[in-house]
Amino acid sequence: MENYIENFNGYDKSIVYNFQLGWGGIGDFLKFFMIILAQCVQNNIKMYHKINDLPIEKYIKLKYKCMSITSNEISKLKNVAIRQPQDYYSNDQYRGNIHVNEVFYFDDLVKQNVSNILPYLPDNYISIHLRLGDKFLETDQKFIHVKHDTRQYSEDTLYKFIEGNSDQNILFFCDNNSYKQKIKKKYHNIIITDAIIGHTSLSNTTEQQTLDAVTDFYLLSNSQLIYAVGSNHQGRSSGFSKMAAIFHNIKYIE
Repeated sequence: MENYIENFNGYDKSIVYNFQLGWGGIGDFLKFFMIILAQCVQNNIKMYHKINDLPIEKYIKLKYKCMSITSNEISKLKNVAIRQPQDYYSNDQYRGNIHVNEVFYFDDLVKQNVSNILPYLPDNYISIHLRLGDKFLETDQKFIHVKHDTRQYSEDTLYKFIEGNSDQNILFFCDNNSYKQKIKKKYHNIIITDAIIGHTSLSNTTEQQTLDAVTDFYLLSNSQLIYAVGSNHQGRSSGFSKMAAIFHNIKYIE
């Protein structure tokens, strides 16, 4: 990555990553950025991230200022292509070898928020992330784009994993607070945050919900292991937990 940045200004072609509100959550934001970045690094192309003033841009920041660009600056570029997530839906898996933390970092506000949503954080812990789907988001349904989005998972398999790791501190994350409380009540070694759950892709998600979501993502990314539960109709797990694992290259189990 350092070699790419050192030679950045010498590249003739440019690709601008345009990610707008409503086009996905934290996982999608990072995943499609990394897919395009891998392409640009391999082909000596400048990659820019278009600043769209998204709430998550305040909390997950680019390490390299040269990669950020405004609409006005884009208009002055030559030999440039604009790319967005929809352009990669047919091949939407990141398979590069660049870790997310080589490109992004968490704002101090995220680290400071940990104590607000989790009074006690053990030194070592593993994490479970269960994605139930947009159908189960506890928010005003008129703001949800895919109202029938559900994910497949085996509750028995989830229980067996928890019971098989009863000697571990387990942080449990879910996109539904009622289910989080259910698992916490059932198992003594389960730890949950007090984060106010919100999907960063929705227009009614508050600033606090966005900060809490990024903080949950930060905690996930610092786990010793992530166990991802819940897959879509294509059999794929949530990008939220997948990209959290790639952030620091930690062990990931689907």
